[in-house]
Amino acid sequence: APTTPIVAGENVYRKHGHRRLFEEQAIDIVAPDLPRVGGMRETRKIADMADTYYVPVAMHNVSSPIGTMASAQVAAAIPNSLAVEYHSYQLGWWEDLVEEDDLIQEGRMEIPEKPGLGLTLDLDAVEEHMVEGETLFDAA
Repeated sequence: APTTPIVAGENVYRKHGHRRLFEEQAIDIVAPDLPRVGGMRETRKIADMADTYYVPVAMHNVSSPIGTMASAQVAAAIPNSLAVEYHSYQLGWWEDLVEEDDLIQEGRMEIPEKPGLGLTLDLDAVEEHMVEGETLFDAA
């Protein structure tokens, strides 16, 4: 038996896709990708199922500050949370997309107490980094 933990789930969709991984004891850690699995509620359902099989959750996340905070919010609400992956250090402008500063400090995130995800988009920064040809939604 391998001693390296087997992690999977970032390319699996919905809770039904993850069920087989748990039933067959194919993984040691599940890594759901919040946008791919169907959002925060579906991710919570996957985490609950994982907990039934004593499998910890390490949130897969290659997202914006919004997706990262959504993943962190789910992780904070589940008993079997292990970690939230993030790649913000790879993009110098990642944190510019929101008005809040220092979302990640020494590898940790604090869950905001503001409504929603607790972040405010900086629409000018979002527009500056959009894919060419795309348009920004009307915020009004």
